[in-house]
Amino acid sequence: MSDQHQEVFREEAAELLATLESALLEMEESPEDEELVAKVFRAMHTIKGSGAMFGFDEVAAFTHEVETVYDLVRQGEIPVTAELVSYSLAARDHIRTLLEQGEG
Repeated sequence: MSDQHQEVFREEAAELLATLESALLEMEESPEDEELVAKVFRAMHTIKGSGAMFGFDEVAAFTHEVETVYDLVRQGEIPVTAELVSYSLAARDHIRTLLEQGEG
């Protein structure tokens, strides 16, 4: 994969991480908002898929784990709590760190 493609992925992932952060902060205030849960899930899903496509295997694997949690949230099996939001924000930070480490 070319450096140019990887840089495009990093830029898109940074935008998705910003969207993710915004949705998570809103989710703290409105934990029952299913659209926010869907937005978080979609951001994770896109980062996972694009990461795998562009050779960011560690990003894809880690993001898959978080995506799985949000699939359970969407199904009503896990509630949105302050702890979930906190862990999700930490996960967002970890994804950003993986991207900055230049994997790919």
